[in-house]
Amino acid sequence: MQRRSFIQQTILSSGALILMPVIASAFSFSEKKHWRRIQASGVNAPKIVFPREKRIPLGWKAFSVSASTNSKPAILQFPFLKSDSDTIWFRITAAIDFREELIVSAFLPESGKEIGQFNIRFAHPFQPFEIPVNSSFLDEIGKQGIALRMIKGQNDAWFFQPDLARTDNQGLQPHLLVGKNKHPEIAFRENMLSMNSFAPFGWIGGCVIDALWEMSKTGDQEALRVLKKQLSYFLDEEKGIVFESPMTEPKDGTFNSIEDFLPFAAIIGLFPNHPSIQMALDFLKTKENPEGIILSGNDITTEACYTVAYPLAVIAVNRNNREMAQMALKQLRFRTKFLVKENTIYQRSTLSGHQTFSNWGRGITWYLLGMVKTLTILKVSPFFDLNEIIEVENDYRRAVEMVCHFQNKDGLWYSFIDRPETGFDTSASAGIAEALVLGFKLGLLDSSFKEKAKMAYKSLQTYLTVDGFLSGVSQINRGGEELQSSGYRVISQFGMGLLAQLGCVLEAKI
Repeated sequence: MQRRSFIQQTILSSGALILMPVIASAFSFSEKKHWRRIQASGVNAPKIVFPREKRIPLGWKAFSVSASTNSKPAILQFPFLKSDSDTIWFRITAAIDFREELIVSAFLPESGKEIGQFNIRFAHPFQPFEIPVNSSFLDEIGKQGIALRMIKGQNDAWFFQPDLARTDNQGLQPHLLVGKNKHPEIAFRENMLSMNSFAPFGWIGGCVIDALWEMSKTGDQEALRVLKKQLSYFLDEEKGIVFESPMTEPKDGTFNSIEDFLPFAAIIGLFPNHPSIQMALDFLKTKENPEGIILSGNDITTEACYTVAYPLAVIAVNRNNREMAQMALKQLRFRTKFLVKENTIYQRSTLSGHQTFSNWGRGITWYLLGMVKTLTILKVSPFFDLNEIIEVENDYRRAVEMVCHFQNKDGLWYSFIDRPETGFDTSASAGIAEALVLGFKLGLLDSSFKEKAKMAYKSLQTYLTVDGFLSGVSQINRGGEELQSSGYRVISQFGMGLLAQLGCVLEAKI
């Protein structure tokens, strides 16, 4: 594997207009798709100093939308194009993390007519946001472009700018999405097998990497190629690891938290001798308490079932390390003790027993996936006889019985599974359903649970956008329980990864 060659970021920080030639590839058009992405051809953005402590991922270029009321708007240019379609969306993609709620107005720069408003809450880099566009605006957009101005927010926002030289990430560049699609599942695969599915290193990107890894193990060579490409941006023979923290701050050669380790289930399989693996194990060692439990400070979370226990199990089998396999199971049993009560799974607890996020769907996803994926690895390994395996199996069955009680008639689960008023969460629904299929394949559940998962998979297809992104995802957990229960939904790559994993274990065509 070639060492990652880090490209220094280049940020648009001048007010100069950057024009790009309009070429055929800018339209991403296929007669078979009946939809197209009309890429922005240039951007004129205000001159703003980029935060010194942050870094734009991958060296991609970004433009700014100022939080200052005195600043000029950013203006995106589009090729002149008419369309008879009534179905149009305008998308922009976050280039850094946003730690607040932003409202960005999109309007015609000459007339001032508002096209719509982006409501962006607590975003992560590579996360696209969209607003519907009335088709009556299309002609004027071709003449005037689209202007962006922040009308709520304390901090400048940064979005990925147009780059017509790139064709593998067009879904993350500013564009208009035009048309309809009878088969969005085909576009979904195209997105998964491109940089449109790329996401920050850690649990977010790990869901995508885990999906590509599972797909590649079925013989999907294109998934394997994309997996290696995406990992190449993170892995470095000298530094070990190169990425940005959830604050979009450089973390080269080190780690941010115990949630960073989900990608190592794939890394150990592809590059078993890569130096980042030992670096990861050494970091986790520093997070162990005297009982051998890996913790993030005083917090105990379900995330670590998936981001710590499962990768540890994979590494243990790869290195034939019985002690590490036992440690993986120990992480699960410990978390069950603190996070599970009768009819309730908490996402978070302190060592003193203060529990929060009761029956949060995505917290349950991490709990179930962590258990069943760890079992899947260890039960066919030399460590199948570890006593804790039976205990984890029992924990898993009890949790599944409780969780399935709250599955909706359409096969989906709510953001908080016992609170219908919080609305469906497609990411939790995909993850929980995958855990059911894996349990069935292990012989822990009967076939009725696989049918429940199939029902979820069918319903989730209706949440695919025209161009194959998964909508209906509860936002990442930065806004607390209030945001998770608010009904606010987004597009996010980790949801796509969980859906792809579900399709893979169901042996669907993805």
